[in-house]
Parts: sequence; structure tokens; C-alpha cells
Amino acid sequence: MGNFSGFGTSVPPVVNAQTTARPIGDEVPRNVIADLAARPRLHPHIITFANEKGGVGKSTLAFHVAIALAHAGAKVVAIDLDRRQRTLERGLTYRGGTAGNLGIALPSPQFAVLDQPSTAALYQTINRLGPDADFVILDAAGADSPIFRRVVALADTLVTPVNASFLDLELLGRVNPVSGLPERSGCFGETVSTLREERLAHEMGRIEWIVVKNRVRSAEKRHMSRIDRALERLAINQDFRIGQGLNERLAFRELFQFGLTHLDLALIPDMIKSQVSSCNEIENLVADLGLSFEQRERAPASSRAAPRVLRSTRQVFRNALSAAV
Repeated sequence: MGNFSGFGTSVPPVVNAQTTARPIGDEVPRNVIADLAARPRLHPHIITFANEKGGVGKSTLAFHVAIALAHAGAKVVAIDLDRRQRTLERGLTYRGGTAGNLGIALPSPQFAVLDQPSTAALYQTINRLGPDADFVILDAAGADSPIFRRVVALADTLVTPVNASFLDLELLGRVNPVSGLPERSGCFGETVSTLREERLAHEMGRIEWIVVKNRVRSAEKRHMSRIDRALERLAINQDFRIGQGLNERLAFRELFQFGLTHLDLALIPDMIKSQVSSCNEIENLVADLGLSFEQRERAPASSRAAPRVLRSTRQVFRNALSAAV
């Protein structure tokens, strides 16, 4: 029997057979970049977490990176563009509640939800919350749209989480399952590649693209060698770097309901120590992004104003937190 179409190895794979991103009305990459180039330059470093596929952990990574940068002394603004789920906003709101109930100060970003999905509203929100911020973190909803393309195009650093699945990789590019070679760009890969080309053409700087392997479960690790080989070939083909995200850990999920990360536990009096492996994952994630900023003088957490809370309230809340860690 003959080979199934697309699975044969006798014909060399066609790489980047289609390089033009699908238009959404007037939102072709050329028009997107031309519009952004005509606007005032944003001074903070923009980090966009984006993938057209949902459920890959974009908001979880955005949350942890925002908190880690705040811990490092950076001034951070976080904007949630998913008006329906609002995961990033909820996590940061819970964080404020936890700080209040425990009577402690926690390093935190300024944050907002972009309720109006327009470029003008996005610029206004950034300039209102932190025009002098070191970093602005944009958490995009998991679907292609005009505002989705804008926040990808604005990125100085673009972070795309993928799970350990060839289904996830298809959005970046098609990999032949027999030869293991890239055949063509996926829909998201096409969009990013074209936006990057247009940005360079308008002298707006390079988008540093990092694809992050996220939520790897222990049962999936035996399949990771095939995923790794495919990612490495796609990385060469589409010019992105590969980073390591957060493993699928119960501890990350449980702490989210308090708006905390493992980096925060050391700031909570009489709290059990955070898991070293979990802290290392967060720190390695930030290191993979290759970010830098000018250190600011920041008062230690103990000297910053903290809300006054009844001892009984603190104890009840601390007990609930201890049970979740």
C-alpha cells in the first residue's frame, strides 16, 4: 500500500509552505505593526504570554513570573486580557486578601483587567498603572483576535507555553511523525513569524520568542524525548528558544487560591518552609527568559506598612494555608 499523504519520507518536507498569517478583517500583520509604530513608544519591557490554544498554563506562568520579578525588586505591571476567565487578576486579588488576613506585606505588581479590547485602552492602562515600570506582563486569552495580535506584536519577550503533546506543537508547526522533520508552520507560528518580520522592517526591535515546556507530568516524561527532538527542530526552523516551565505540582495549584507562590512562604511568620524544588522551578523559569533590569532600592518587607489584623484571624488563616501546602 502507498504512503498516507503527509507521512511519507521519500519526498522532502516543505518548510514554511505558508508564511502569511490569516487576516482578521484589517488585522493583517503589516497593518498591526504600522499602527503600533505610529503610537508613542512604551518604555517598560513588555512580556506577553500567548498561545492560541487554551489550557497550557499561560496565566499560571504569567502569575509566577510577575511575583518572582516583584520579589527581585522590579516594578511590575500585570494586565489580564482574558475578560471571561480573569485568572491572573483573580490570583493577584487573592494575594491582596492573603496579605491583609495575615497582616504582612507581599511584593506585588500593579494589575488590571483590560475590559475594552482595544490598543488605545491597553496603552491607557499601561500609562495609568506604571509608565515607569520595569516590566509589563500581558496575559493574552487563548484565541486569535485583533487584540491578541496586538499584544503579541508589542512583546519584547514572547512566552508561549506548550504541554507535552504533539497536539500543542501543531500550532507552532507540523512535524512529520515518521521523519521527525518540520513540514510547515502552524497557524500561531505563522502569525508570530510574520509579526516579527514586520517589526524588524519598521525598526521596532526584535521579539525574543521563548517556547516553554509546561505542566509536564511524571507519566509523560517517557514521551519527552520525542517532544524535545521536535521542539529543537522547530526552534531552529522558527527561531525561538526553548525554556522550562513548571511541572504539574499540586503545590502550585493549592497556593494559587491564596495568591501565593513558594517564593512567598519565607515571608510568612511560623510558616513551614517552601519546597526547594518548587522555588528552583520558578527561578529557572525567570532565568530562561533572560530578563534584566536596573535594581531599585526597596525597603525590606518587614519595614513596609502592613495591615493590622487580629491574632485570631491570622491564626485561622495561617492554619488554612498550612493545610494547603
